[in-house]
Amino acid sequence: MVLLRQLIVIGLACGCNAFAPSPIQSTATSSRLYMSTEEKQKTGKKEGYVPKWKKKATLAEITGTAELSPEEKGLVGAVPITFQQGTGEDATLIKTSAMPGQPLKLVASQAGQYIKYGCGKGECGTCDSLCNGKYLRPCVDVVPTDLTPDPETGEYANLVIQVKGTKAKVVSSGKFFSVKSFFMGFWNNLLGMGGFVRDRRKAKKN
Repeated sequence: MVLLRQLIVIGLACGCNAFAPSPIQSTATSSRLYMSTEEKQKTGKKEGYVPKWKKKATLAEITGTAELSPEEKGLVGAVPITFQQGTGEDATLIKTSAMPGQPLKLVASQAGQYIKYGCGKGECGTCDSLCNGKYLRPCVDVVPTDLTPDPETGEYANLVIQVKGTKAKVVSSGKFFSVKSFFMGFWNNLLGMGGFVRDRRKAKKN
């Protein structure tokens, strides 16, 4: 019984030491607290942050063909299409042209418009896009074939397809410790000490 009490006291002491922040961590925290506003604006990211990957340039950016018109890229079609991603000043517009009945997935791929797909069968709704007040799914839908050209000019009206914006999922790093982890660690230590006492008693009997 005395041995069990001593083990419990040791476990509590270890848990308290783990709960207290280390001197290195407190020093780093204090240095971040006293960082000037100008330094924060210059860095724009947390101190010591190293990205796991860097965004690579696309083929259009490497070859310098990103600013070419659809005709210069070789994309020929009777229906002018504009892919819009985002709203307001942050919206990006990609203009292209296609033929009636052409798959929208192929049109977006040729124009360089990224669309996030899910099932690819038009069931999940991941790629839902808004076109002239109606929702469509580019993974299975095609350029409308019931469009009527202007009787005077013979040209089709511009189709604006609003694509969902995509953002990188940011996962914040967890804390070094928490109240729950402290109690769970103490409970695991207590179970380990109980098993140790039980094995010692069995060994003495033998």
